[in-house]
Amino acid sequence: MGKKYRNLIGDILNDDNFRLAYYKASIGKKSSSGYLNFKEKSASRLAAMRSAINHKTYKPGEPREFWVYEPKPRPITAMPFGDRVVQHALVNILMPIFEKGFMPQSYACRKGRGMHSGAIRTQAIMRRLGKGGKPVYALKTDFSKYFYSISREVLWRLIEKKISCQHTIWLIEQFTPRNGYGLPIGNLTSQLWANVIGNEVDRFLVHRLKINNFTRYMDDIVILHNSRLVLESMLGFIEWFCNYRMRLFFSKQSIQNINRGVNFLGYRIWPTHKLLRKDSVRRAKRKIKLYTKNQQWLDLEKFKASFAGHAKWADSYNLIRHLEGVEICSQN
Repeated sequence: MGKKYRNLIGDILNDDNFRLAYYKASIGKKSSSGYLNFKEKSASRLAAMRSAINHKTYKPGEPREFWVYEPKPRPITAMPFGDRVVQHALVNILMPIFEKGFMPQSYACRKGRGMHSGAIRTQAIMRRLGKGGKPVYALKTDFSKYFYSISREVLWRLIEKKISCQHTIWLIEQFTPRNGYGLPIGNLTSQLWANVIGNEVDRFLVHRLKINNFTRYMDDIVILHNSRLVLESMLGFIEWFCNYRMRLFFSKQSIQNINRGVNFLGYRIWPTHKLLRKDSVRRAKRKIKLYTKNQQWLDLEKFKASFAGHAKWADSYNLIRHLEGVEICSQN
C-alpha cells in the first residue's frame, strides 16, 4: 500500500515555506504587473493567503488564458500571481513525497534532470545495446493531447494513495477538481500531476513488462531494444494498459532502426552524435529574422542565448555560425 502522509497542512502553511514559494513564483516575473502589485504589500498578502487557507476560505482567482503557437498551437493558463505562490507552497511539500516513487527513466520537471539529461541517457542506451554491431530499434510513442486527456478520477486515486491530510486534499481540490478530464497547461500543480500519471506507465513498463531501456519526458516515450519483433509485441500490452487502466491513447507510435536517428527531446539522436531537429532550426531562423526586422534587439539577444544553450548539446557549431550569418544578412 505504501506510506500515507497526514498533517501536511502545517508544513504547507509554514512561514518559511511561503517565503520560499514567493521567491520561486517571482523568478522571471519581476517585470510583470502581477508581481509588482503583489510586492507592494507582500508581507500582508502572504499572511492573508495563509489565513484564508487555514480557515478554508481561500479561492483561486480567475486565470488568464492565452495561446502559444510553437511548436504547436495550445492554450496556456496563467494564474494570478498570488495563486502561483500558493501552488509553489503546495508543490514544495508534495513534490518530495511523490518524487520518492518516480522511476529513474523519467526526466520531465524533475530537479537535476531535463531534456538534455534525457537525451544523454537515450544516446547511452543506444551505444550500450549496439555494441558489437547489434541492430537497435526504437519504439517511440506520444499520447494524444496529454494534459487535456488526463482522467482526474484516475489521478485522484493516485493522489489519495499518498495523501490522507484532509485539509491538504481540500487545497488540492481548489486547483484540481475530482471529476472530468484535463489539467490546465501552465499550472505548477499540473506538471506534478502529469508526472504522477506518467509514472504509472513507467511502473508498468519496469515491473510488468521488465523493460528498463527507455526514457520518458512527460508524454513522450522512447523504448530501445535489439529486436523489432519484441517491440512490436510490447506495443500491444502498453496500449492496453494506457487505454483501459489510464484512459490515455496514443496519437503517434512508430518502430524504426536507430540508424535513421530518433527524434526526441528536440534532437535527432544517433549513437555517435546528436543534431537539432529540422523544425527547431526553421523556427529559430524565423524568429531571428523577425526580431531583426522589427529591431527587437533585447528579445533577439535573449532568444540567441536560449537557443545557443539548447544547441550546444548537439553537433551544431556550423549551424550556429550559419544562424549568426542569417542575422547579419537581415540587418543589411
